[in-house]
Amino acid sequence: MSENAITKDLSVAIVGGGMGGLAAGVALGRAGIKVDLFEQAPKFEEVGAGINLGPNTVRTLEQMGLGGEYNSVAETEASGLFFQWWDGMKIQKYGETYTKYPRSAVHRARLLEVLHRSLPPSVTVHLGVRVHSVENLVEEQKARIRYTTSQPSGSIPKLNGGASLTTSASPPHEESFDADIVVGADGIKSVLRSVLSLPSPPEAGSAAGKPSQQRYTGTYCYRALVPMKKAQELDVPEAGISALKPKMVFGPGRHLTIFPIEQGTVLNIVAFVSDRSKPKDQRTWDGPWLKKVDMDTIQADFAGWDSYPRQLLSLISEKDQIQWALHEALSPTTWRQGRITLLGDAAHASLPHNGSGASMAIEDAYVLSRLLAMPQCTKENVEQFLQVYEDVRRPRGLRQQMHACETGEMFEYATDKWGNNTDAIAKEMLNRTDWIWDYNIGNDIKDAEQLLKQRDLI
Repeated sequence: MSENAITKDLSVAIVGGGMGGLAAGVALGRAGIKVDLFEQAPKFEEVGAGINLGPNTVRTLEQMGLGGEYNSVAETEASGLFFQWWDGMKIQKYGETYTKYPRSAVHRARLLEVLHRSLPPSVTVHLGVRVHSVENLVEEQKARIRYTTSQPSGSIPKLNGGASLTTSASPPHEESFDADIVVGADGIKSVLRSVLSLPSPPEAGSAAGKPSQQRYTGTYCYRALVPMKKAQELDVPEAGISALKPKMVFGPGRHLTIFPIEQGTVLNIVAFVSDRSKPKDQRTWDGPWLKKVDMDTIQADFAGWDSYPRQLLSLISEKDQIQWALHEALSPTTWRQGRITLLGDAAHASLPHNGSGASMAIEDAYVLSRLLAMPQCTKENVEQFLQVYEDVRRPRGLRQQMHACETGEMFEYATDKWGNNTDAIAKEMLNRTDWIWDYNIGNDIKDAEQLLKQRDLI
């Protein structure tokens, strides 16, 4: 029998083919569970920029059997240099933070490729599918999604892994699909979270108790991938400025995150701009979340900064001169309704300042797969196992959201605790992410088992 054959009488429909959905597809499929993954895009595309992955995520990927493939595409700083810390107003290095782990970064597209290739034969991918509703079928002990299909344009895409692929050959039409469990991994704009009207937590302020939805954080960013050779032309060796060194550049209401990816051939630059003049639950963004601007607008956002960061920003290509409005979706007070649950950004989309958004989604996927793969988990009691998954994972996801927000405030001199004391901020970063990075995903499984025993499920 194939290692990835269907061995369990349980079916899962995953809505969303991003990082969380693909990770769940890999983990559940490799656990012998029948998986159908529904993605609205007509094909999987290489999108995104560089992301940092903490050692907790690398260990989780290893538990999923993906460690070797991840390491083959990741950029690892073996010295343990996390970041250099610079003041952007008067370019000056305030020090370096080294961690007890190698720093790991990767182009988002490379990690998605690893997940695509790793989908096993127990997974069927449905492309060109726009899910618009979901419901529990209580008597049938199922959950149902309803969706609209679209015809592929051009050639039919292919998957490089073992999963099978379906696309619609007929004109757009509505269909439905039933499974024992439905997992909403459809991102910050989650249709499933909206349809279920899951309540917002107290941290949502005036929106607490109302249906959970995304809210603007007051921050937008510019994201760019720059050829390393071009970036190195701006190096200032006598000042210790090297494009090859990961660095964080601080400033009031602004900061830059800069690090190499693609084996040192590409420099990933993310420039953040924030307006915190209104309370968190009163900040608004008008128009599309991605807005095309020009270089004059970008430079004006960093007026008064030193010439080096402004020169770096001048390398942003015209196609990347886009303001990305950063939204969050505070984790609902419950993720679950019957046989339907959430995962990844659909459950806890956050600001990126801890570099842990993808990490939380991958951890969610692993824990969910381990619980559903247990022999005691059946079609009849699966709702209780889904509740344990939520009880174990929700506190960590919500804590990371709140913590990431504070991290961004700290980088931009917007806290009373650290102010504009760059030395103090650099010192804080020595241990600030330990609770995320030192995390052993095996403890989630132990906690889940303890809850299952208390509830007489195992």
